[in-house]
Amino acid sequence: MTSIAVPCPQCKKKLKLRDKSLLGKKARCPNCKHAFVLQLPETAAVQSSSSSSAAPSTEPTPPPVQQRPEEIAPPPSSAEIEEVKIDLAQPKAPVVGTSAKWVPDEPIEPVAPVAPTPQPQNQFPQIDTSGSTAASTGTPQIDTGAGSGGFPNIAVESSENAGVARMRELRRKNAKRRNITIVSVIGLLLVVGVGGYFAWPQVEQSMTAKPAVPVQPQTNNATPAAPVTPAVSQKQEVAASPTSGEPIRLLYVPAGTRVLIHMHPAALWEPGSQGEEFRACLGPLGIWAGQKIKDICMLEPEQIKELTICLILGSPGAPPEYAAVIRPVEPIKRSALIAQFDGQRLDDYSFPVYSGGKNSYMIVDENTYVIGPPGADRAAEMADAREFESSTSPGIESILKQSDRDRHLTLVFDPDEVRRQQDVLVPEKAHPFLNEFLDWVGDDVETISWSMHLNPDDFYSEFTFRNTTMIRPPELANNLKNKLDQLPHDMLEGVRKMNPGTVGSRKVIGRYPAMLKAFSMANNEKTGERYAQLVSSLPERAAPNLALASLLTWDESTRTNFDVEVKPRPTGPKLPDKVVDRLKMKVDVDFRRTPLQEAFAYIGEETKTNIELDGEALKLVGYTKNMPQTMNLGMVSGLDAIQAIFNVKDQDQLCLVIDEGKKTATITSKPYAKNNNLTIFAFPPKP
Repeated sequence: MTSIAVPCPQCKKKLKLRDKSLLGKKARCPNCKHAFVLQLPETAAVQSSSSSSAAPSTEPTPPPVQQRPEEIAPPPSSAEIEEVKIDLAQPKAPVVGTSAKWVPDEPIEPVAPVAPTPQPQNQFPQIDTSGSTAASTGTPQIDTGAGSGGFPNIAVESSENAGVARMRELRRKNAKRRNITIVSVIGLLLVVGVGGYFAWPQVEQSMTAKPAVPVQPQTNNATPAAPVTPAVSQKQEVAASPTSGEPIRLLYVPAGTRVLIHMHPAALWEPGSQGEEFRACLGPLGIWAGQKIKDICMLEPEQIKELTICLILGSPGAPPEYAAVIRPVEPIKRSALIAQFDGQRLDDYSFPVYSGGKNSYMIVDENTYVIGPPGADRAAEMADAREFESSTSPGIESILKQSDRDRHLTLVFDPDEVRRQQDVLVPEKAHPFLNEFLDWVGDDVETISWSMHLNPDDFYSEFTFRNTTMIRPPELANNLKNKLDQLPHDMLEGVRKMNPGTVGSRKVIGRYPAMLKAFSMANNEKTGERYAQLVSSLPERAAPNLALASLLTWDESTRTNFDVEVKPRPTGPKLPDKVVDRLKMKVDVDFRRTPLQEAFAYIGEETKTNIELDGEALKLVGYTKNMPQTMNLGMVSGLDAIQAIFNVKDQDQLCLVIDEGKKTATITSKPYAKNNNLTIFAFPPKP
């Protein structure tokens, strides 16, 4: 087959095209990234036409394109042609329409090159499990083997492979009761710190006070205190939502909802899924939740695709009523479902509505049925809410507009109502913590929503707070973020007084303040009309780790006397004066998908060094603070641990800058260091 030379109209690079069928399609030049329609030079087109008259061909002829004179070039010699395979800028198969027509090439924004300055990415991208930065940024992989002209050879993708690559990229980008309420309340509190109960009794001041200076671990028999000194946090972009579902609506339920739980049981109870692991880390609470769902819905959790539970609170001390909207995985068999109803059908409606002594029931269609409070009046309210949403508080009504029904778990409630009805909502043992949590939220919040979503690569969390009219949303968001930043330091004070009975619990509880610090750092503020949000995206390991650590810390707090003062630990040997000498201290490195920022924070804590992570400089080379690190080096020096991180594939653009005057060690990128004349630390050679 005869090759065809196609010039790039932007950089005049001669590109060899082996397949005539690509003529007339839009492609991107691998040299300058300019997008253009593949076409022959005018002289080459004439030659192609004359040769085709001698030998008829079935190849399709591209539409004629008017060229400017400066774009017309004579046929290049074989020595001048760069044999480069071209990346198509459009699918090989044309899009089918009602009246297809050919559209001439138009200028488009050029795609930034891979190096040295790629386009900035989102602060919380989905990281490819292989650790490849190119894969995580969606940039094509480049074969560095030089071609005839010294340029890299870019591998051609077939339309099928290109489609798969685009799909994967989209997935990465697109890569949230006695005892009904307790499962939701605890679910919310697990993330912000279920164990916080034992820390707050030690803090008499308001939670809005300035963050305290991190306390160095001083333990006697208590759990070894976890490192909480992180890399310097910076203002980051809010993580993009992993779902785009419709808002949750109060259909089919009676009026008066004050607590709402929306979840996807089938996804959370799927065998071998992340949801199963997350529930296992909740221990008895996860088992209790599954049994409660079965009792209410008359189905196993794995048989329910979508579930909405609404708690209707009455006067103080009166047990709450509940209504559940159940959407099974498989269409329901109406006869089998009606056989389980304990009431009589109401004749006032053309659709099945039943009122019984235990519950009311309504079948909406083959994919939805409702179980509500007993009584004909409640059944009538359910029937009337088929078309129009039932009434609730203004706060819940407003905050539901910001919800997303595709999230794995969503909880919405009014704090004042929950505090007023705590005697019938949560066990007495949980009252102190519930009140501390509501005090932590403060009087400026009218309604709270928390949603989470478990992705293969990350754990997404979103808090939404409806502000009262006494405070503006930006101020509320800033106050709550400051409280969240202070929480790990308060938690550390409580953890220092604990003495878990097993080594495993001791290690997990000891790391809990550091987990909360990582969670706090990942949260960013977002505001709108009458609401403030704290949004975060952490590696997927964060969900089970936070759940397990919260559960163990909560359990240990019930056996801990927080009134006892911890004796100061004997002062250790004097620290070296120089930063480089401190970094020679030994650390135990066992990272398992640990975020980059947390890995450096750990090394800094263990070596008593202020390690700063320059997030903006990392963006220049396409890196993020959440890049997972997996390595087990055992006991090595801090310098060896940092060098090992730098040597990981696709992290070779990181470097270390030590400022002995400021006593800091900064992790930055090589291009940034060179552009700003920073002295890059040279690691000593290995023996």
